[in-house]
Amino acid sequence: MDRRVVLTGLAAAAAAPALAQTSGSPSARQPHGTSGAAGGTSSSGSGATRMGSQGMAQADMEHMQQTLQLGLVALETSRIAQQKAQNADLKRFATFEVREQATLAEVLHTMTEPATTAATGSSSQSGQTGAASASAPPVQIDAQSQEMIQRLQNSQAGEAFDSQYLQGQMEGHSALLQVQTQYLQGNPQNREHLNVAKLARTIVVEHIALLEDIQSRMR
Repeated sequence: MDRRVVLTGLAAAAAAPALAQTSGSPSARQPHGTSGAAGGTSSSGSGATRMGSQGMAQADMEHMQQTLQLGLVALETSRIAQQKAQNADLKRFATFEVREQATLAEVLHTMTEPATTAATGSSSQSGQTGAASASAPPVQIDAQSQEMIQRLQNSQAGEAFDSQYLQGQMEGHSALLQVQTQYLQGNPQNREHLNVAKLARTIVVEHIALLEDIQSRMR
């Protein structure tokens, strides 16, 4: 699968609610063909903020937090691998991972504050995470992941580093896949969040296949 297609899909999923928020049109907030029934109380204003942090269901918020947390670990370790990985395929994968985790994080932050991110979207194209809306939920890296990042930073470039990075990515992507699967199995009602989770799952499945292929050729 062409990554540009997946990334374009993620960007489109975020752009629709962002544009709807800035335009102020309630009907525009349902770009995927949802009926007005779900937002039947829009006259009171409650249906107009479904994509904002105030209207996001608990399951949506938990999925976002878990995805951002695991994605940040993958991002930070891949930035290290961009500099230290010796295997050409693994170094190339690290570059893809940095780009895609940055994009996914930006999309998820956009869904929290569509109007704010839409206004600053031009500056967030640099590929940096954490530069999204200030009101986006904070992302905390657990102690075990912090230790793994520190080990990679302290490791010398070579086969041992490559093996360590690869193993960490395999485990991280398995956890990411589980997060997307559990969320989708919960029958989420937020259409835009649902679509982003499906696209994220597609990316994760693809990456696991790439990692397994690289692993088989490194043995």
